[in-house]
Amino acid sequence: MRQKEMYHNSFEESYREPFGAAPKGSKVTLKIDVDDRYRVSHVMLHYILDRTDDEKTKEMDVCSEEHQCTSYEVTITTPETPQLIWYFFEIILEDRTVYYGREKSYESGEGQVYDYIPPSWQITVYDPAYKTPDWWKNATMYQIFPDRFYASGEVDLKKAPETSLVHAHWENDPVYIRNERGEVIRWDFFGGNLKGIEEKLDYIESLGITVIYLNPIFEAESNHRYDTGDYHKIDALLGTKEDFEELIAAASKRGIEIMLDGVFSHTGSNSIYFNREGKYDSLGAYQSKNSPYYSWYTFHKYPDEYDAWWGVGTLPTLRKENQDYQNFLIHNDDSVIKTWQKSGMNHWRLDVADELTDDLISQIYHQLKRTDESSVLLGEVWEDASNKTAYGKRRNYFLGGVLDSVMNYPMRRIMLDFMKGEMDAYTVHRRLMTLCEHYPKQYFYAVMNMLSSHDVERIITMLEGYMANDFSEDEKKSLIFKQIKGLSLWLYAFPGVPSLYYGDEAGVTGGADPDNRKPYPWGREDEELLDWYRQIGQWRKEHSVLRTGHWKSFATDHDVIGFERWNDNGVDHFGNEASDERILFLFNRNLREKREVNIPIQKGKWQQLENKKSIFSSKNHWLTVKLDPCENMILRLMQ
Repeated sequence: MRQKEMYHNSFEESYREPFGAAPKGSKVTLKIDVDDRYRVSHVMLHYILDRTDDEKTKEMDVCSEEHQCTSYEVTITTPETPQLIWYFFEIILEDRTVYYGREKSYESGEGQVYDYIPPSWQITVYDPAYKTPDWWKNATMYQIFPDRFYASGEVDLKKAPETSLVHAHWENDPVYIRNERGEVIRWDFFGGNLKGIEEKLDYIESLGITVIYLNPIFEAESNHRYDTGDYHKIDALLGTKEDFEELIAAASKRGIEIMLDGVFSHTGSNSIYFNREGKYDSLGAYQSKNSPYYSWYTFHKYPDEYDAWWGVGTLPTLRKENQDYQNFLIHNDDSVIKTWQKSGMNHWRLDVADELTDDLISQIYHQLKRTDESSVLLGEVWEDASNKTAYGKRRNYFLGGVLDSVMNYPMRRIMLDFMKGEMDAYTVHRRLMTLCEHYPKQYFYAVMNMLSSHDVERIITMLEGYMANDFSEDEKKSLIFKQIKGLSLWLYAFPGVPSLYYGDEAGVTGGADPDNRKPYPWGREDEELLDWYRQIGQWRKEHSVLRTGHWKSFATDHDVIGFERWNDNGVDHFGNEASDERILFLFNRNLREKREVNIPIQKGKWQQLENKKSIFSSKNHWLTVKLDPCENMILRLMQ
C-alpha cells in the first residue's frame, strides 16, 4: 500500500482545522483521504488525553467522494483542562485493519500507513487567558557573562574569593585550574562588572538591543556564579545593589530591560544556607540538623552524603517542594523575588527549569505578574517545550500560567544540522512547522532563539569545524562570514526573540566551556561582522513584520530554506496595528554551487534590503531568484 493512497497532513487546514495548538474547550476538525480501491468498512479516529491516558474513539463520517478518493472527517471538542491530545486513524477494511499515523514521532505533517498502532500527532490544548507580553515578542536580546564583558575601574583583589586567580591581562584565555580528581580548585576572574555594563550601554543600544540577559550576579565562589552563596547580595566583584539598580535605571532610559539568571534548583556548598566550608557566619545545613536551612536539602548519610546537581558536591540540590524554601524564594516580604522586584528587577531566566517543579515555577510566575503584568519568565529547556517530560512527569510550560518563554535549542539544532549537511531544507521546513504546530501562537512568537550561549560552542568555532579542508584559509574566512550572515539574518527575521551572545558580533571564537566565555575583545573587534549585526538589529527595529508578522516556511531545493512574513490590512499576526508589509527570507547553504529558486508569489517587485539596487519582478505569479553559493537575502515587496 503506497503512502498517498491514504493521506492526512496536520500542516494543512483542509485536513486539520484550525492549524496548530487549540484553546481549551474549542473544536478541532480532522480529515483523512482513502483511495477508493480499498473497500472500507469504517474509519475511526483514536485520540488520547495525555493527562489521564483516557483513550477515546469516534467514527468518522464521509464528507466527500471525488477523484477516486473518499474523504472522512470528524470534529472533536478539546478538554477544559489544558493538556496534550494524541491522535491517529484506524481504517477498518473488509479483509484487515490498518492504521495511519505520523512518519516520525518527533516530526509532524504527512503520515504513513502502519500495520500496528502508529506514532500519533499532537494537539496542544492551552489556556488562552494567558498571553506573553507584547514588548517581549518584539524584543532583541543581548546575553552577557558579567565577568567577561567590560571592567570599569581597577579590580579590587580583596573582593575576589580566596582561591581565585585574577588575570592581569584582559586578552588572556580563560582557564580551569583543577586537582587530580578534576575538581576546580581555583576560579579565574577578569573583573568585568556592572559599572562596565552600564558604561557600554550606548554600544549595546547600537546593536538594536532591547533586553539584556545577565548570567548570575549573586554572591558566589565561582566565576560563573551558578553556585549561589547569598541570593540577597550582589557579588562584590561585580558591584553593589546600588550599582545594579543604577544599571536597571540607565538601561530603562534607553528602552532596554534587564533579565537576571535565577539559579533556584541548587545552591553552592559554600553558601549562607549550606555552609560546608564554614565561610559564612551562619548555621548551615551541613553544620547542624538544627539549621533553619536543614529541611531545604536531602541528606542520605549526614552530613557528607546529600543530593547534589549532577552529583557535583559543590552544588547541593534544594528541595523545591519545601514550603519554607518556597516562602524564602517567593512569598515572604523579604523573599528573593520580592526583594529584587523592589529594585526594579521584573524578568528572570530560570536555570535548569526541568529541575524545578511546575508548581514552583507557576508560583514565581504569578508573583512576577502580580507586581508587573509585563514581567517575563524564561526557562532553560533544551527540548520541544510543549511535550517535555522530566522526572516522569509531563511539563506544563506552554499550557498557560507557568512560563512565558524558553530557550529555543531545538531550532538551534535544526539550523546547525542544516549547515552541517545532516538535514536538507525540506526536513528543516517540516521540523520548523512541527514546532509551530506544537507551540501556541503566543509562545511560538516569544521563544528565545540563539546561535551561541555560555553552554555551547560559539557559532564561529562550530562553523569552522564543519568546513571542508580543501578551501584556503581566506576562502574559509569568507564562507564562514557568509554563513554567519545567513544564520543571523534567519534568526533576526524569525518569530521569537533573537539572542546575541556577547562577542559573537565581534568575531569571538570559543569551543567548550570555558573557551566559550572569553573576554570581549574591546578594540580588536571584527568590524565587518560588527557592522552586519548593527545592520540587522536596525532592520528588526524598523520592520515590525520581522517581529510579529505572519510566518510561513517553505523549501524550494535541498539547499535553500526560506520563509515569508507579512502584515495584512494594517494588522500583524496578533491583531495589533502594523504597517502593511511583506518580506521573503532566502538562504542557499551550498558552499560551491549556485541555486535558482522559483517561488509561487503574488505580482510585484521585490527589493533586496541589503542592496536596494537589486530588484526582482514576479512573472505569471512566480518569482525567480538566483542565489550564489552561501548567499542569503531578505526581499521586501515594493509598495
